[in-house]
Amino acid sequence: MFTNIDEAINWIYKQKSSKYSFINFKKTCEKLGNPQDSFYVIHVAGTNGKGSTVNYIRALLMSQGYKVGTLNSPHYVKHQDRIRVNDQNITDEAFLRILNKNYEFFTSNKLSMFEMDYLIMCEYFKEENVDFAVIEVGLGGRKDSTNVVNNTKLSIITTIGFDHMDRLGNTLAEICTEKCGIIKNNSKVLIGLLDDECTQIVKEIAEERNCEFYKLDSINKIADRRFIFNGETYELSSYADYQINNASLALKALEIIAEDCNFVVDINKAKQAIYNSLWRARFEIVKKDPLVILDGAHNIHGIDALVKSFDKFEGSKCIVFSALKRKEYLKMIEVLNKHCDELIITNFDNTQVIDLKEFDNYKTIDNYIDAIDYAIDNYENILICGSLYFMSEVVLNYKF
Repeated sequence: MFTNIDEAINWIYKQKSSKYSFINFKKTCEKLGNPQDSFYVIHVAGTNGKGSTVNYIRALLMSQGYKVGTLNSPHYVKHQDRIRVNDQNITDEAFLRILNKNYEFFTSNKLSMFEMDYLIMCEYFKEENVDFAVIEVGLGGRKDSTNVVNNTKLSIITTIGFDHMDRLGNTLAEICTEKCGIIKNNSKVLIGLLDDECTQIVKEIAEERNCEFYKLDSINKIADRRFIFNGETYELSSYADYQINNASLALKALEIIAEDCNFVVDINKAKQAIYNSLWRARFEIVKKDPLVILDGAHNIHGIDALVKSFDKFEGSKCIVFSALKRKEYLKMIEVLNKHCDELIITNFDNTQVIDLKEFDNYKTIDNYIDAIDYAIDNYENILICGSLYFMSEVVLNYKF
């Protein structure tokens, strides 16, 4: 039992399951009466764009007057920002109370941090009486802890690319099939701009499970940060081109949800929601002179999308990068190096971070604070990118 939030967070963060079993977690939820089935669940999987799509859907539903719970991972600034209602973190008091209430159950069932977070989310969303729960898949889909939900209303697959191949498969078809594990019988399925092979895989699985299948056919970009959806012009505040894809997918999701729940979308409020919605560490501008951008792109697909937006800025450019060893960091570094005047590889406080000794041909600075200082002192445009864990550490410790 815990008396303060810091003690509780330190404990829960250390609870790592070395023998994770999706089946066991599903049985654990059944013991509690399947609290995850108390909401209208929108489940979002994909290689990239999950968090941003969840955030846009949240903003859009809130603009229509609904109360919306979201689950994202990893956290950005503090652990509690994984669980949010109407874009506000779960309160420290609520997190501590729910954890203490369920402590014996959690420990006796040997639950991991992510599993406990999920069940705390369920209880908090029930207390707050949310209208919709928009849930981001942690990893993959089929065996992810969030997939214990039995009655998902809408499953969304944003993108399919190469990431976590050790767990999901070595081909796009295999990865896509794993992500399709979130699709439930007699539900609705929406996909982003997938290639033909992956589109066909999702469509066939949707048909097998008697689901209504929807797809985002195209992106109608008309200018930087402006696009058309269903004949209406929307504008982003973000400078990231890739967010047009995520915003369009969220608008399509809103259209499906509105039809399912029988409400009429207020287009003007939707436009304002899209413009006002910003997702942290996704082309987030944290300083303007010089320009400093944070972006949690941590796979080759995300890096390719990121540099297209970074290329638009004029002036000298420096990129500060760090990632985890399990990522395709060599491919990412090769791409990044072509889009800046100088690339700096650094590290941060994580046992799985890349080893700087591996990079003889690049500038390396061991301390990321020193690396950022160097970039700010010498360049007009600075992009800090890589692991989301790296982004979190930068935000917590660097004073821009």
